[in-house]
Amino acid sequence: MAVMNKPTVSSKGGTDAKGGKGIGLKPGGEDSFFTGMTEDDRKEYLMNMTDAALLTGEIGEIDVTEDDRRRIAVFSNGVCAIATNSRWSPDVKAVLVKAKRANVEPRYFLEVDTAFMVNLYEAFDKSYGMDEPENDVPEVERQRKLKDLIALAASRKASDIHMRVLRRYTEVKIRVFGRVQEIGSMPPDEGMAVMQAAFSVASDVGENSSIMSFQQGALNMKSGVLPPGVDMLRLQYSPTSENRGALVARLKFSTPANEVEIDTLGYNDDQIKDIIAFRRRTNGLYILAGKVSSGKTTTLQRTLNKMYLEKNKEISMFTIEEPVELELPGAIQCPVKKKPDGTDGFVEAMKSALRSDPNIIVVGEIRSKETAYLAIQAVMTGHALWSTVHAGYALGILDRLTDLGVESWKLEDPGIVRGLIYQRLCGVICKNCRTTMEEALEKGRVSNELVEQMVHIFGKGPDELYARGKGCSECKLGLASRTVVAETVPTDPELLSLYSKGMRREMFQYWVKPVEEGGLGGRPVMHHALTKVGAGLLDIDEVEEEVDLVSEYIKNFSNLIPRLREDVAELEATLE
Repeated sequence: MAVMNKPTVSSKGGTDAKGGKGIGLKPGGEDSFFTGMTEDDRKEYLMNMTDAALLTGEIGEIDVTEDDRRRIAVFSNGVCAIATNSRWSPDVKAVLVKAKRANVEPRYFLEVDTAFMVNLYEAFDKSYGMDEPENDVPEVERQRKLKDLIALAASRKASDIHMRVLRRYTEVKIRVFGRVQEIGSMPPDEGMAVMQAAFSVASDVGENSSIMSFQQGALNMKSGVLPPGVDMLRLQYSPTSENRGALVARLKFSTPANEVEIDTLGYNDDQIKDIIAFRRRTNGLYILAGKVSSGKTTTLQRTLNKMYLEKNKEISMFTIEEPVELELPGAIQCPVKKKPDGTDGFVEAMKSALRSDPNIIVVGEIRSKETAYLAIQAVMTGHALWSTVHAGYALGILDRLTDLGVESWKLEDPGIVRGLIYQRLCGVICKNCRTTMEEALEKGRVSNELVEQMVHIFGKGPDELYARGKGCSECKLGLASRTVVAETVPTDPELLSLYSKGMRREMFQYWVKPVEEGGLGGRPVMHHALTKVGAGLLDIDEVEEEVDLVSEYIKNFSNLIPRLREDVAELEATLE
């Protein structure tokens, strides 16, 4: 390994080999970190440290596992490199204890990313003549590692698991309350082995199982790898460069069918009234939109089960899904997938549903022209049909149906499209560690411009508005839970007529115009999200990331600001 000139370690400044000022490391126990250095300086120092031995290396004095080597590196001079988000993990603490037993006092700490940690070990191991060993993981070991990973993600209430195989290691992350965080790593061969283990016990897997092909699948309880409380794991594998791959696995937690109320999900009173009106009917088209993991399945399941009870269980339901996710005890539920000839299995299932004469038809997703055509036909023959589509806002669902080939005259008929719902999920900030916007501004976490915009729309001072904290013993990353932010649109002839004429701006204005002024009194999803920001429930940074910019709300919906302040006051009253 090439040796570069580097400064010496000095806790008081000192001078380096060239007579310049020393870097300055801050000693003083386990909470100490490098100071006075840029990130590049720190990494260069570690990679070229010739006056200390890597005690946790392959031939080091401290015996650690391969997983440990992706979390911490301990040098004989007391310098410790620790992987991001691993600082206080039990495994890291255990290695530090081993170091002290080996008469090494860890004094200087530096957080680095996992990729750099792998490069660090590789550089030092090569300098000692070490080569990375072959990693042939037995099938039983693969299944155990897969099972452990899923159990860990479930215990942290993660919505999904992300694995990405890189040249020197496999990156492992989970998403908790919408925020992605790294939880560890493993050798690249082991990462590919775990991915293959998932598909070896998956159902609904396509014929092509090459690591160079896109693959989908699902793990259910029969797989034997799911922990209690998890009903399904949806798999999406994507091939990447150099015969490597990436896997995203989405967890579906058990949602009892007897949970039928939507009041606790985060909808406001007007939205709940709209959804109640939707489910009273057994005719018309009702569509939910939102990105993956936005809570659509939960909303749909609770709505349909409540409908079934309200109708005294005297209606029939027929569901078509890929795979079945909804828990609907009163329904005929048909799992479908693409047929070997490549045709859409939804089409054949839809034809079967129409011949079965149900009151309610549920289609997991309308995603083809054939399915859209049959869905409209079902509604025109007197059925109610509930489904989902990919759209960026509630009224955008109409554009999506147009893209799928639905004729404009059908979309203009108020007896066909009767209800639209769009929703996202945002993290609820922890009351225990949240900070005021005033404090966040002082620490440079938010801009002056954003704070001024918030003061303008809420009519509150920065000391009365809140931002997410760094996290505490009561929460995860400063978040306590998640809540729905949504918009609902009960369509009427005027709204649909404006749409069919291409008068988009007039359509939006009519939707948000107060009922007493002749409009529908709708409120956009950003309005709902800002209501919760003003009441101290949501972090404005996440709202801008997940929903829209505050500046866009001010530009497009400034007339709603007085109503926004009223809605904030009403919500705050319910929280007291």
